[in-house]
Amino acid sequence: MTKKSFSFIILVLVANLAIGGSQSPGGSGNAPFKSNTCHTDFGSYPVSDASSTEVVADFARAHISNLQNKQTAIQLTFTQTSPGGYHYTFCQTYAGIPVFASDVTINVSRKNMVYSIFDDSYDISGWNVNTADFNYQDVGVYQAYLKQYFPAGATATARQVVAFEITQNVPLLCYEVTLRDGKGHLRCVLVAHDHIVYDRDGMMYHQRAAPMFADSTVTGKVNNPDPLTTAGVVYYAPYMGQDSAYQNFNDSCTVQLDTQRVLKSFTADFVNDTFYLNSHYITLANPENMGYTPVTSTTPGFFYERCDEGFEDVQVFYHLNTIRSYIHGLGFNSADTPITADPHFYTADESFFETPDRVCYGTGGVPDAQDADVVIHEYTHFISWNSNHSNGNGSSLQRNGIDEGSGDYDAASYSASIDTSHWYWVFNWDGHNEYWDGRWVNNMTVYPNLPNDPGVIGIWKYAEIWSASMMQIWWELGRPTGDSMFFQALYGLGSNITLLDAAQQYIKADSILFDGRYHCIVTNVFNQHGLAYDSTCTGEYPLGTADISSLQNYIRLLTYPDGFKAVTPSNVPADITLYDISGRQLATYQNVTTEIKPDLPAGVYIIRVSAQGYQQGFKWVNLR
Repeated sequence: MTKKSFSFIILVLVANLAIGGSQSPGGSGNAPFKSNTCHTDFGSYPVSDASSTEVVADFARAHISNLQNKQTAIQLTFTQTSPGGYHYTFCQTYAGIPVFASDVTINVSRKNMVYSIFDDSYDISGWNVNTADFNYQDVGVYQAYLKQYFPAGATATARQVVAFEITQNVPLLCYEVTLRDGKGHLRCVLVAHDHIVYDRDGMMYHQRAAPMFADSTVTGKVNNPDPLTTAGVVYYAPYMGQDSAYQNFNDSCTVQLDTQRVLKSFTADFVNDTFYLNSHYITLANPENMGYTPVTSTTPGFFYERCDEGFEDVQVFYHLNTIRSYIHGLGFNSADTPITADPHFYTADESFFETPDRVCYGTGGVPDAQDADVVIHEYTHFISWNSNHSNGNGSSLQRNGIDEGSGDYDAASYSASIDTSHWYWVFNWDGHNEYWDGRWVNNMTVYPNLPNDPGVIGIWKYAEIWSASMMQIWWELGRPTGDSMFFQALYGLGSNITLLDAAQQYIKADSILFDGRYHCIVTNVFNQHGLAYDSTCTGEYPLGTADISSLQNYIRLLTYPDGFKAVTPSNVPADITLYDISGRQLATYQNVTTEIKPDLPAGVYIIRVSAQGYQQGFKWVNLR
């Protein structure tokens, strides 16, 4: 979703699938529609044909008790295929009318085995809904709502739904109305005949046709991934005796920042003797931003200084095409549909993704498009939406946090594959400065506890736990393997799931892609973060107690490319002994509670942690 914590900026941008790195919970209407999470089932159920919608629909009706009532039916709302299997989302209907937030997501492997179910259906056996139609535009509170949020008017699309209003404990006929004013203000609202049931900041659909031009190789200069990472410094870092050399300076050109640009070759469109920053999959355009025209060139070179608007055009186009090609190369189709990008959508310090196919970047503070982390984070919302269509109205807070954490993870994975300097920061250049705090992908909080860092609020607390878990797996298994499981897991996510459910989907991804080769590695990492436990993955993390339900009774080891930290119950001091892979003792550390960064060559090491009379061994991969 959005990137910063400035509530006045994101009042109208937070929610359906938005958005960048922000941390504000947004304006009104961002509470989840349902207070309970969905029913999850990670059992294994054979079906005759995983590729058949009819077969899977029959399975759903037979397996899910809420769907066996004669008053209800289901309709397919989304289907997708992945390297690992087939993914279906159905919704319930009542008298032929869709039931709001009633998704049933079923994931089936290519071996014709249902491996996960996320069930948000209702027991409608006692429902008696008045389905008499009404004109939602005549509802007084709806007109007041329009005046409050869209005083200059808005376009509206609407559909009938039946929504269960929890405050009155009654199902009601409503209109689900999506409102848009063309300036980035979008909201979704459920209108009953005399009141508003639910509202939420949201994004609206639009379509476009991708231009078909000839491909040609061009060159340009970009931040790869950002000037601070390539320089190996942080914001404000002195350079050659100059104070505060590495900062934004109101987006002005400076020698220090411009020298960090990297020359890259990439493919663009060529027509009528002109090169365009367009491809079949990425188009720089925004018909609503009439003042924006993407840069072109009569030579195969796009060279701009960072203070030129053309620099952001090249930056967005290059990084989006690079990550798209990478995802496609891993075998996933979630990046195989076109998307429109606007590097200069507005002057706010915000960026967002608008379903189904647009990403927009703000120019306030450090222009968002100048940091590849922001570019990739927003695109990952698109990848997630293309994979599952599940994060939107009615989604849980944890589900939204999973999507934000996924964007942070993908950005960190992309950046760390280029340069590991400050790899645990997300938005190295755009954040961690006077504009906003940025985020991290090495958070050590154990779920269900949430980070108490004052710079991280709302759904982004869940995001940091999720991104840190996956990034730890990334360091254990490497980028291609970790990313493959990540992109596979996206296909199977439901709309009202928890972090625990998402972790199980990730574990299932290892099973269907790699036959469970990395099961214990993945499970033990999730165990460290409170998200999964498997007693068959013998004793890497327990502290010697049979009470495996409480992670307060475990020694955990947080590992980094250049260091590690032992985490013990109540943070009591630990004694640590470090060995090389042959078992030779290298160093000892007594009564430590902080991170240790040994000065050692890259390689694999063994760590023995002793605390409270218990001992536990761990493996650590030193990358520095």
